[in-house]
Amino acid sequence: MSARLPSSWLRIDAIKPRYHEVRLPLSGHAWLPFADIPRSFDLETMYEDLNASFPGGFVIKGCPPEVSELFVSLKHDTIRTGIDARLDLSEPIHFEGEKIIASLKRGRRHGTVEEISIGEEHSRKRLEEVLSASPHAGKPQLKHVFRIEPSRTSRCFVFRSFSGKWLAFATLSRNTKNFYQAEMLVRDRNAPGDIMECLIAEMATTLRSEGVSELSLGEVPFMLHPADIQPLTVMERLVFSGVKFCRHAYDYQGLYFFKNKFRPAWRTLRLCGGPGIRFTPLLISELASSMGFVDLLAHSGRESVNSPFWPWPTR
Repeated sequence: MSARLPSSWLRIDAIKPRYHEVRLPLSGHAWLPFADIPRSFDLETMYEDLNASFPGGFVIKGCPPEVSELFVSLKHDTIRTGIDARLDLSEPIHFEGEKIIASLKRGRRHGTVEEISIGEEHSRKRLEEVLSASPHAGKPQLKHVFRIEPSRTSRCFVFRSFSGKWLAFATLSRNTKNFYQAEMLVRDRNAPGDIMECLIAEMATTLRSEGVSELSLGEVPFMLHPADIQPLTVMERLVFSGVKFCRHAYDYQGLYFFKNKFRPAWRTLRLCGGPGIRFTPLLISELASSMGFVDLLAHSGRESVNSPFWPWPTR
């Protein structure tokens, strides 16, 4: 089985990897939010190629334990940044809770879920219509955090009303042969409640029928795994103590409560740096700016926004 990759990195049938590089403005380090990695590459081969491709240093977000443990073993700098919600598709527990069952019953009164072809122009236009009608259209959006271009993901599912209107959609990327992860979960601001639960449940059913073993609902940043008792580093204390003042712009706790309804297995994700990289307040600030988080905070301050902003708007 292929080794797990960082969040939003894909396995591809190719000889050479393709990296999406964002050059940080002050340090000049390469931040690699996305990459397409050959199926033949194990983690050691991938690391060697990264070193050769970015000799000045590189930063990777969303590193699962399999990846971060390699960086730690090489004495590279890492910091915890959040947790991601993973569903074991062989277990029915994720859709057996009372709240989920009630949501599915209500949501199915409004339409059905179906998979669509991302490559069709007609489909892309209809996806854009849902995006433009989402609760957060017109606000600053986070950048390079997840794959926002549906054509650069693996699959797409939509919730269609009985009258034919697209009310919500989800895109998935394929991290390994048996593991998919959610990239975007978007709904029309006027869509009825509970349809996102239906969307996730039907995606899980489809993937399970194909032999896929795991689905990630994505990262919840700025939260620690309940079983993680490792003391916070100085930089982690700085990050986790500072974000409490940002909830007016980014309701990460609300995002956690939504995803936790599915009883996922939570896993720690880390920010990992290549040789010579040290996570300093300046470097973290550069990343926050390049992600669009600074713009989001500024907009929320100007508009005195009190409602939550989620990069995956699910409610």
